[in-house]
Amino acid sequence: MSSEFGLSLLSIMKKTILSLGLLVVLGSTAQAQSGIKIGLKGGANLASYTGTDKNDTKAKYGFSAGATFNFPLSDMIAIQPELLYSQKGIKLDYSGANNSDASLFKSSGTVSGTFGQTLSYIDVPVLLRVNTGGGDGSGLFFEFGPQGSFLIAQRGFIDSGDKASVILMGPDRNNSKSSGASSPATAVGNSTDDFNKVVIGYAAGIGYQLTSGLSIGIRYTGDISQVYKDGTGTADAFKPYQALGAKFTNPNVHNSVFQFQAGYAFGGK
Repeated sequence: MSSEFGLSLLSIMKKTILSLGLLVVLGSTAQAQSGIKIGLKGGANLASYTGTDKNDTKAKYGFSAGATFNFPLSDMIAIQPELLYSQKGIKLDYSGANNSDASLFKSSGTVSGTFGQTLSYIDVPVLLRVNTGGGDGSGLFFEFGPQGSFLIAQRGFIDSGDKASVILMGPDRNNSKSSGASSPATAVGNSTDDFNKVVIGYAAGIGYQLTSGLSIGIRYTGDISQVYKDGTGTADAFKPYQALGAKFTNPNVHNSVFQFQAGYAFGGK
């Protein structure tokens, strides 16, 4: 991670924490009967991609965990911002022979295996939560709202099989391409240079909260912004092939995640 990116991420996180602090102050002055609830939550992610170049990608398991801040506006309505660490990504099988435009994986021989990609984000959803139970917020609830996500790490790796360095994506990934054609591709490695560091999306879910403060829920989050930047891929793994005339573009894909969460809220009445 470059020092410039580290400073930029630190600045973003400071602004995020300050914004959440402001929400706490505003919520404490505007809260009605139930009182502010601060909580912890965690659970499993089932992540995948949507978009033009998602072909053949498979869902990948990860986890999420963090803090919640619930500000009641009435017995039924609350605003709930959250600060969560969340793992996303995909898996993708590959196979092919050397010198085939559809399988630029290593210097010689036939290769096959499974590529894995783990994307680590700080998610900041700001949700409108509708409670159908009692005035303490217990019972069935629905939630929806916008979400901002900040990329903090990326790891592309070979989960199993033969060593590879470049993984083609997109609808034509298994077809032969003419010389000079441009292919959506991703690379093995930890560089975040080709990725959007900040993405905007949305979240919606349903769950149930007990009077004790315990809750369970399922949520879907989808990104409107793309995972990758537009344009030509710049990863070091591409460069030997680019020197021979190959062209690689960043894939057009968006994060898509189902989250299964359990939490506990403190405070309130």
